[in-house]
Amino acid sequence: MYRYRHSIPCSVHRHKLATVQCTSCAKLNASIEKSYHCSSKCFSDAWNKHKKYHHWAANAARNNSTGNQQDVKKLRSSGSWPNLIDGSVLDENAIMVEEDNIWIKVGSSNTYVPTLYDCDFRLRLHSAAVDSSLGTRLSLDNIVVTDPVIKPSHPPRKMIRLLNTLNSNLKAQSSNDVVFSVLSYNILADSLSINAFGYCPKWALAWEYRQENLLEEIIKYDADILCLQEVQCDHFENFFEPELKKLGYSVMYKKKTGAGLFTAESEKSTNHGCATFFHSKLFKEIMKYELEFDKEASSVVNALEPKIRFKGSHRLTSKDNVALVVVLESLQNGSNRDAFQSRICVANTHIHWSKGHEDVTLFQVVHLVNGLEKIAQSQQIPLIICGDFNSRPGSDPHNFVVKGSADCVSEKANDPMGIYQYLKLHHSLSLVSAYSSFLHSDGVEEQRRKMNSQTSEPAFTYFSDKFFGTLDYIFYTDNSLIVESLLELVNRESIDNNGIPSPAWPSDHIALMASFRLRPPSHCGLSPPPFPLNPWHLATLN
Repeated sequence: MYRYRHSIPCSVHRHKLATVQCTSCAKLNASIEKSYHCSSKCFSDAWNKHKKYHHWAANAARNNSTGNQQDVKKLRSSGSWPNLIDGSVLDENAIMVEEDNIWIKVGSSNTYVPTLYDCDFRLRLHSAAVDSSLGTRLSLDNIVVTDPVIKPSHPPRKMIRLLNTLNSNLKAQSSNDVVFSVLSYNILADSLSINAFGYCPKWALAWEYRQENLLEEIIKYDADILCLQEVQCDHFENFFEPELKKLGYSVMYKKKTGAGLFTAESEKSTNHGCATFFHSKLFKEIMKYELEFDKEASSVVNALEPKIRFKGSHRLTSKDNVALVVVLESLQNGSNRDAFQSRICVANTHIHWSKGHEDVTLFQVVHLVNGLEKIAQSQQIPLIICGDFNSRPGSDPHNFVVKGSADCVSEKANDPMGIYQYLKLHHSLSLVSAYSSFLHSDGVEEQRRKMNSQTSEPAFTYFSDKFFGTLDYIFYTDNSLIVESLLELVNRESIDNNGIPSPAWPSDHIALMASFRLRPPSHCGLSPPPFPLNPWHLATLN
């Protein structure tokens, strides 16, 4: 088995091409491969480790006159640095040059399992029939060359059980309590990855590659309820819907209302939206709402002064974001529980963001929550809101959700149409971010280090070369739900330096997941009132 890569990678960041070479390595006749770096900063950051190889090569050169004439030659021709633990190098017979390509022998056995050292390299297998008794060949070499070896996906993330949380004193746990898990994940629509994320290899951005990694990751989480954002409509129909139905999920989907983008794959314009899945053995759908923010903006637009109404209409109604809301009833305990006591409302949304449109972002969040308040109050049921809010912790939209109000200062820069005065910037829901529970639990010190203690949110849920921070949330009503466990957070150091997506991480966001315990309400035996037909009608106006 031989290994080869045509392009020259950076010795530190394997997914990047080299632009800088260490001249000292060349002078010392040291390894070529480890002399390459993607930038001067990369070389500078790696210097403390890199200079150790200079010492090794210099010692090998000095020994050249004392009988170890082959050391430097082996070191350079192997294309790899020696293992500093045992000092081993490849035998010089392990090099094969063919058409100016250098192949390095990495094994000689009936089987070969690729290692991390093989990532980004092609493998070449030579096999032939041999007479075992005589040792003579019975056939010519059969040669197979693979595509470059792909790095494995990121290590599986574990659920971290919480102890001594602030809301653990609601009531004693019961075997009749409904326990369920909810996943929120912006999976990065393929149409939005075009001509973006230049630090990610093109093959790792290809949808055919990413879709398999995404599905594998989602299946491993095994959540009872999935809230996915940026699900392209054709990928929902052709991939996620059939694949997740096989696993027992019921599915629902709401596409954004705009025309979308043209993609060569579908040969037509396509858009993305929100997809919600739930295990059909655990839940049944009671009610569903589809929220289109562009259509819901008319009440605010009509309240504007006539002279700015046209501009205000274009500003608010040209944003095609949506939300998908479903009321589910648990089937876990059969007839042991009043059906009304086992209901939850789950909202899945992707809020708009663009520079200079902070007022649109706030409007969409305020409108969503005010309508959900009507549902939760009329039904007296717990509420979970998942999604990409495109809002940082401490921003006006975030404060509105978790504090129940937002003290927004209307200025020309953030409120050019003056819509803040018409928004109902307060609600009575007891909404809490699920991940804030890490700060109120014992034995989770490692996870706390991945949190921002000032905002009570994860240090990041989005990481690219343009932005690093938290945009995704799972909010819940803490007077009726208890957080049992949370999906562990990610260290920045465990992700490629430039950000994600990458060969190991299929999206520019990381998934969030929480396990909840549903507590029975005090109104046992009461019949549920009818659902509001349109809870968002005039919900936003102050």
